[in-house]
Amino acid sequence: MAGNIVTDVAAGDEFSMFVTRNRHNRETEVFGCGHNLHGELGAGNISHVQEVIKVESLSNYKITTEEGEKDVRINQISCGKNHCMALLSVGAVLEWGANEFGQLGNRKRVFSENPIIIKEFTDENVLKISCGHDNSAVICEYNEKLEEQKKKAKENQKKKTD
Repeated sequence: MAGNIVTDVAAGDEFSMFVTRNRHNRETEVFGCGHNLHGELGAGNISHVQEVIKVESLSNYKITTEEGEKDVRINQISCGKNHCMALLSVGAVLEWGANEFGQLGNRKRVFSENPIIIKEFTDENVLKISCGHDNSAVICEYNEKLEEQKKKAKENQKKKTD
């Protein structure tokens, strides 16, 4: 982490995550350490980590758009007991770690040692994320136009089934 500016930090039950910005190239780099038996660090493996490591799967994160690959920053990170969420600068939300109580919100009950995008929020303007002990929350900006589109889609779906 030498040479980096810490922009956010979060801690779970027995692990810690650090979001940093590299002073030289301004890229986002994520580091973590501690308990990792449910994939809490998002590092793609399952093992305790006693030293601070760079989490490559979250560092210098890129997404693919119609224009090609785009660099994104992690604006916020939040940790629960054994899971995490990250809010990206483009409004997308990543999640990883334990999931026995559905805290990842992906309708599965298996942990994820790799970060995954929460698809339910890809069309939303996410303002804030928060992880509790075994739960997660996302605050979105109200989008009247999007809500009207959803309402019309539901009405059309209902007409098709009637």
